[in-house]
Amino acid sequence: MMWEGCGVYGVRVKRGDALPYLYWGLLAQNHRGHQSYGFAVYNSGIKVFRELGLIPPILHLGSKPGIGELSGRVGIGNVRYATSGACDEASLRRDAMPIHISHGGNSIAISLNGNIVNVKSLREEFGNAGSDAHIICRMLLYGIQEEGSLEEGIRRCMERMEGSFSIIGLTGEGTLFAFKDPYGFKPLCYGRGGDADAFSSESVGLDINGMERMGEIQPGELLMVNGSSLSREQLIPCRRRAFCAFEFAYFARPDSIFDDRYVYEVRRDFGVNLASRYSETASRCDMVISLPETANDAAYGFHEESGLPWEMATRRHRYVTQRAFIMGAEDRKNIIYRKVNILKSRIAGKRIAVVDDSIVRGDTTRSAVKRLREAGAKEIHLFITFPRIVGPCFYGVDMATYGELIGARMTPEEIAEELGADSVNYQPIEDYVRATGMKMEDLCLGCVTGEYPTPTANMLAREMRERILRGEKEQGRIYELLD
Repeated sequence: MMWEGCGVYGVRVKRGDALPYLYWGLLAQNHRGHQSYGFAVYNSGIKVFRELGLIPPILHLGSKPGIGELSGRVGIGNVRYATSGACDEASLRRDAMPIHISHGGNSIAISLNGNIVNVKSLREEFGNAGSDAHIICRMLLYGIQEEGSLEEGIRRCMERMEGSFSIIGLTGEGTLFAFKDPYGFKPLCYGRGGDADAFSSESVGLDINGMERMGEIQPGELLMVNGSSLSREQLIPCRRRAFCAFEFAYFARPDSIFDDRYVYEVRRDFGVNLASRYSETASRCDMVISLPETANDAAYGFHEESGLPWEMATRRHRYVTQRAFIMGAEDRKNIIYRKVNILKSRIAGKRIAVVDDSIVRGDTTRSAVKRLREAGAKEIHLFITFPRIVGPCFYGVDMATYGELIGARMTPEEIAEELGADSVNYQPIEDYVRATGMKMEDLCLGCVTGEYPTPTANMLAREMRERILRGEKEQGRIYELLD
């Protein structure tokens, strides 16, 4: 298991309050961030509420001190996992979003999904406290003050920051804005319905509020909602797209739309590809199961192509919500064991095709294989929708070192032996790309190719590989140590 940066949401309504839209829009995207959530609403100034944990039931939310002050027709929100900064409670509270800063008579709040690669040098210039969202907030305020307009301040940020950033913001005058980095790493769509205009990381945040998805914000583009008008401006040209390929396999909800396709359709095709590519291994199996829930659609496609019966012999414990990837070793082991229940009588004596979305550290998969063996599985063949991960991510997935990645250290055969499986069968990169419907040059595939879309990321990866060859140990996130 792994964790990604954030889910963002912003809305302006003609009548009533923005908060209910923010609440439901973020609840639909709570899978994108379990560590903290927050809202910022404009009403003669910006008022902010932030808290740790999952978004609570609405009755519990209403009883929290400070929520009653969030009345206003325009607002932004965030659900977060940390991909920069520390993860102790004090740091998580400090870095919870939206971030709100005032300077030089201007005020701004932002909600960020992404990660800045050149964060170390920017910290030296704009202050070391807080996450990269704090730095972006300061950069925007300084840029507005020096350039004289929001648009020019954002353009300046785009030019100076390297990395992924899909940002929704709110000015001290009540202007709602949204922009995306020139590569378009992270999703950010906009929609309209009834009396509201909204921005959302995923289209499900629009669906839940009864809005129609109007399209995706383009790389390097700025959208602003001021009063009843929506304006668009291409601030920085997009020289190449680099949409995060992992969104299709893991992060996004299956009922979200990317590039005009439902994610579940892409995942189903992943399963078809795996069954076709590894037909000989598949023919050895008696049935196919998935490690729920992101692999369910791929397991269905595998079942369709292979003809094997799809047994729902693994069930996710719905209310075990912690992500194993963020825990300490012992806690992670306990969470992994409790996340999935295995129906032992359906497994005993069977040769099983197990479909999963990815293997990062291998902890979750190792635990699942061990439990399937204990249930009496005769053979276990793993079919993995995402290609083998061989390098860290610099753009908002917290798999930041080579040492933690089992795929960076071992071949598929070695991984199978390490995990206790009979075989590990990764979907090839070309099959994966074809199923997305996008061009290979329009996707970020750095973690599976070792070649990154931006220059600093390539330099940092090369430097870290050289240090490892010299026998040095990685001490943390590469982009926070080197620049």
